[in-house]
Amino acid sequence: MAKVKKLSLLSICFFGNGYIFAEGAGVSTKAESIFSADGILGYLTNSLLTSVLISVAIVLIVRFIVRKGVGIVPYPGQACIEGIIEGVGSIFEPIVGHHLFPKILPLLMGYFVFVLIQNLSGLFPGIGSIGVQHGEHLRGIFRPMNADLNATLALAVIAMLVWIYYCVKSVGLGGLYQHIFGNKADKSEISAAVYGMLFLIFFGVGLVECLSILFRIISLSFRLFGNVFGGENLLHNMYEMSEFLTSGGLVNTDFYAMLASYSPWLAMKVAGVMSQLGYFLPLPFYFLEFLVSLVQAFVFTLLIAVYIGLICNHGEEEEKAIGRS
Repeated sequence: MAKVKKLSLLSICFFGNGYIFAEGAGVSTKAESIFSADGILGYLTNSLLTSVLISVAIVLIVRFIVRKGVGIVPYPGQACIEGIIEGVGSIFEPIVGHHLFPKILPLLMGYFVFVLIQNLSGLFPGIGSIGVQHGEHLRGIFRPMNADLNATLALAVIAMLVWIYYCVKSVGLGGLYQHIFGNKADKSEISAAVYGMLFLIFFGVGLVECLSILFRIISLSFRLFGNVFGGENLLHNMYEMSEFLTSGGLVNTDFYAMLASYSPWLAMKVAGVMSQLGYFLPLPFYFLEFLVSLVQAFVFTLLIAVYIGLICNHGEEEEKAIGRS
């Protein structure tokens, strides 16, 4: 019968993701199936379960906030959402352009909020600290979605598919081809022979550009996965160090023996103080992970906006078009 490993109340409240199911071996690089891998629910991993629950929670919370509709005088929930939209808009509108921004805003808002909350989910109590025993192996029930490379790869692939859609819709297939492979030289300023040779050069540059576009998927997914997974390992190590100090493990070290040989009283005092400070050792790293989660969500969304804006935002030409319309 499966049993849930319990933690102390302090660990659950403050150190919610001590990753007890990875004791002594670090955090697994891949999400684990909660049930038997051969069963009907073998595909249900801890990261997938966490992502589904948080996604449902996001939808329910937003629905609850906007249940009153939109009023002329914004109520707290409406003001909160409008503040987020205005904040994101002031940053991303100049990047993607005025014409495309209203269409691309739901995508950017969705990515930013979704990635941010999924990143922060690793700091929620119970995420990573509750496991179910399967034989001799303890599997975690919950794990941050972005700690699974499959999830971040899916986010990156969707982002690039949307990038292709908006690029084709904005400039057409011909415009996209011209941006990647087209000859950017001015034919009136150079000879026909040089202009013809430049076709080969720009075509080669276009091939390199295609390669860089493919690597955007890799860079987006691995950057997000690496930061979240690294944060998991950091908190896991800090939790183990905290458990080592609070259990009096310092008295078994060479440092304690050396200090005791000099002053037994001082060694006992140091061991006592360190055992108390051990409870709060992971706490500063939680603030660090909060900052990393916020930065990574912003960077992920910003890069998507930049990729779209490089082709769809025409700068002065767009401004002239707005003026003529």
